[in-house]
Amino acid sequence: MANYIFTKHKGTKTLRIIKHLIVGWVEAMRSNFGNYVGFRSSTQPTFNIYRLIINLVDHYKPLTIFFCIPVSLCFMVSSSEAVDYYSAENVLKFADYLYQEGDYLRSAKEYERLMQVSPQNSDNALYKIGLCYRHAGDTQKAIDFFQRIEKEYPKSDFKFSANYQIGYSYLLSGQYKESEKYISQVLKESEGEKRQKLEILLALSYLNQRQWRSADNLLNSTSTSSEDKVTENIMLELKDRSQEGVNIKRKSRFLASLMSVIIPGSGKIYSKQFGNGIFSFVLTGTTGLLAWNGFRENGIRSVKGWIFGSLCTVFYAGNIYGSGISALAYNRQAETDILMRLPSLSDDW
Repeated sequence: MANYIFTKHKGTKTLRIIKHLIVGWVEAMRSNFGNYVGFRSSTQPTFNIYRLIINLVDHYKPLTIFFCIPVSLCFMVSSSEAVDYYSAENVLKFADYLYQEGDYLRSAKEYERLMQVSPQNSDNALYKIGLCYRHAGDTQKAIDFFQRIEKEYPKSDFKFSANYQIGYSYLLSGQYKESEKYISQVLKESEGEKRQKLEILLALSYLNQRQWRSADNLLNSTSTSSEDKVTENIMLELKDRSQEGVNIKRKSRFLASLMSVIIPGSGKIYSKQFGNGIFSFVLTGTTGLLAWNGFRENGIRSVKGWIFGSLCTVFYAGNIYGSGISALAYNRQAETDILMRLPSLSDDW
């Protein structure tokens, strides 16, 4: 690529020397910066820089002297300071950089490389890999890496964090039963603030399963005071939500159905579905009135009477069944409204 550029820009012998120095400097700078930010295989940025600087030198030859000394010095400094990009320190820096940029899958690969070049940091790398896959949405793979810390490094400083993340990953993936089961096991080995954090996860598992009473009993048996104000606020908020769930004024499915037996649509009105209730009353009443009118005019042989009578029977039965369902839907929506107001947990909590 460099030869192509040089053939396009011919000049004096001195100018060609300066060009070589510039190219060497650009390559050194690209090596020291580009590799760090992830352009290890990219040549297009270098090509563009070549063309920009070479064109400047060709078209503004008086600037040559200003490029000569600084470029030569930069080239010598860059060449003399070789950087080992595969050292444990630099691999960790690059992995952390990718993680902060949200490039979680590439970051996970770099942390795996860290395990190879620095085995003593494997528990830290495993934890970071688990976080990468959790952020990337692959919760099962994240759980697998967190569990490796439990099995391979039982005395690691990351053991509790791994336990917490396993329960949290189950929770995020909607596996509330698994989250409840796992947290209940590790809760026996925890105390203090660590225990409170696990109890928060357990309460969230109960609440997402709409087990309001279980969540309320757990939170009432747990001290909500904590040195960490974030933990304390979350505990108090969860306690409020669980009590709201326990105290929901639920609609009775039986009562809603019975009301619609007596007055079509009244059970839906009872369940706060006013439009559906009025529609059911009008539809059932209209078809019933048309059927009665047909039988009154032509007796039992009335085609009109039988058609509208059949429709009225179907609408009446549907009105009774639908009223029971509307009561269940009301209760479900009331619970969902509470779940929508559950506190969220920060990733670094």
